[in-house]
Amino acid sequence: MEIHVLHLEHVWLLALYTLLAVSNSWAYKGLRGIHWFSVYNLFALLGAIGVALRGHIPDGLSIVGGTLFVVAGYFALFLSLAALLGRRGSQIYWQIGCVVVATVTMVQYGLVHPDTRARLIAYSIVLCCQQAHIAVFICRKKDGTLRAIGMPMATVMAALACTNLIRLVGTTSWGAPSNYLHAGHFFQSILIANSCLQCGAMVAYVWMTAALLRKELEMQASTDPLTKLLNRRAMELAAERELALYSRVRIPLCAMVIDLDNFKMVNDSYGHHCGDTTLTAVASCLQQGLRKTDHLARLGGDEFAILLPGSSMEEATETAERLRSCVAGLVITHAGLEIKVTASFGLAHARDASTTWDDLLLMCDQALYTGKRSGGNLVRAGFEDAAGVAVSDAISVGVRP
Repeated sequence: MEIHVLHLEHVWLLALYTLLAVSNSWAYKGLRGIHWFSVYNLFALLGAIGVALRGHIPDGLSIVGGTLFVVAGYFALFLSLAALLGRRGSQIYWQIGCVVVATVTMVQYGLVHPDTRARLIAYSIVLCCQQAHIAVFICRKKDGTLRAIGMPMATVMAALACTNLIRLVGTTSWGAPSNYLHAGHFFQSILIANSCLQCGAMVAYVWMTAALLRKELEMQASTDPLTKLLNRRAMELAAERELALYSRVRIPLCAMVIDLDNFKMVNDSYGHHCGDTTLTAVASCLQQGLRKTDHLARLGGDEFAILLPGSSMEEATETAERLRSCVAGLVITHAGLEIKVTASFGLAHARDASTTWDDLLLMCDQALYTGKRSGGNLVRAGFEDAAGVAVSDAISVGVRP
């Protein structure tokens, strides 16, 4: 089959990919960077059209325009992936450099001193660098989940880079025809591989958008919209996992429930916006005082819960006292007002393999409301906890600062 016919087929395939990309970007128009992917497909299509029209349009437009559209397309793909994966485009200068090198070499070997061999070598080097850079850019993502989501695209980009590397080696070793339209089976195979891999890039990108949307929905389903902490359902699932682990290996497991003292007065006196600001500040204070392995959730209203895997009651009590001091020391500014709040803490620990999350919550609540009745701003352990573990008398009765 003549390479010109293959180029025509390539054009039709890219036209289909572009249509799919535009449809995808319209369906997910709120997704970051998705319109750049449509630009990538459009530029790849324009580049293929330019090459396919060789002999029917001026060589300068076909050679220089066609190749530069493809190079610009991969630049657009990089911008799309950087936005989609939430990465700062600090490596954008590498792609800009590739575009500049491509422009200079294509003008030099396509217009000023036409040389098909030199042009194909330069073109292959530029595309190989762009594609390899995109693959490495995806793989260096620190977030393991996002890196896994991007791996199909990284694999396609690595394969495209290898294809251009093969073309580079072949052109360097065996040369190239003076007229690219008379190219033989080697260049035809490269074109077929590129068509297939660009289809793979389209599929990989659609898969990425679907995976990211699914991840976002899962996050929304498990996150409290105001404080960005876990919500009640997510905490229940985390507790199930930790209690299952506790039943197997019996590492200590403690829980605490936190309730703000007289929070209703904040809402009634200063409004619900001030209340929301207060809850957000308290959530941040609690979060900063915990380990990465701890679980913090907003159960609703002004009530929070913490699960402390691997913490004894003594350690949990120390943590609770530190958090209580943090909350008591907060000065919350809202609309020119300074608000101060305090919180009461109720603690409990898992006793045996039959302990459930509801059991822990009940024991925490009993301790919490004992502290509330004593005036609040206290750390209290449940009655059985205070009697059954080595907790100081001061803590078991509650310490008022």
